[in-house]
This record gives sequence, C-alpha cells and structure tokens, in this order.
Amino acid sequence: MEERDELLADIRYRLEQAQAVQKKHYDKLHRHVSYQVGDWALLRLRQRAASSLPQAISGKLKPRYFGPYRVVELINEVAAWLALPPRYFGLLKKFSGPPPDAPPPLPPVHHGATVPEPEKAVRSRLARGVR
Repeated sequence: MEERDELLADIRYRLEQAQAVQKKHYDKLHRHVSYQVGDWALLRLRQRAASSLPQAISGKLKPRYFGPYRVVELINEVAAWLALPPRYFGLLKKFSGPPPDAPPPLPPVHHGATVPEPEKAVRSRLARGVR
C-alpha cells in the first residue's frame, strides 16, 4: 500500500508540473478582453464552416469580421448581447477606433452561412474564353 501511495503522489506531482507548464504557455499569449455596455465590438458570423453547406465566399481575402456593433447587455464576463437581429450570433472582437454613426447592415445568413449578394454573384469576367 505504501508503494501505491508513493506512486500516486509521484503521478500527482508530475500532473501538477505539466499543468504549470501549460498554464505558463497559455498566459504568455493570452490577452484579457472585457466589454462594458456601450462598447463597440466586431462580429464573426461563422467560426467553423459546415461541411454540408456550399461555400459561398472562399479565400484568404474574405471578410472575417462584420461591424462594429454596440454592446447592449453583458451576459457574463466573456459573452455580450449586441444590437443585432435575433438570428445572428458569433464570436466577438474588441473594436478600437472612432465609433461609427450607425452600424453597417449585416449580410444575409442562410443556415448559419453568409449568402453572397446578387451583385457580386452576377458579376463575372471572361478568362481564356471561359466565363
């Protein structure tokens, strides 16, 4: 029994060491963000693309965040209600800079994916005889 207790104590000690190392690496890159009512935040509509939905906009130059939008109410330390229609949700990013007069309109969303605007979908060009 003493051997088992020594083994368990050694395992606990090594787990605490591993947790301390992981916490050190996390704290090195972590930045604390807090929101207040009246602050402005950018909204990321989709953080993970659904594989069953068609990809409307692809590429590294697509917009990742929309906004800024005003924080209306704080839910808890990391979640906030924005002045948005009820079907929109997503990740927030703190907005820095002068606040706009009115928040910009959101793109249309269908099953959690942003739908491309018809103007952009209709616009095309001819390259090597192929549209």
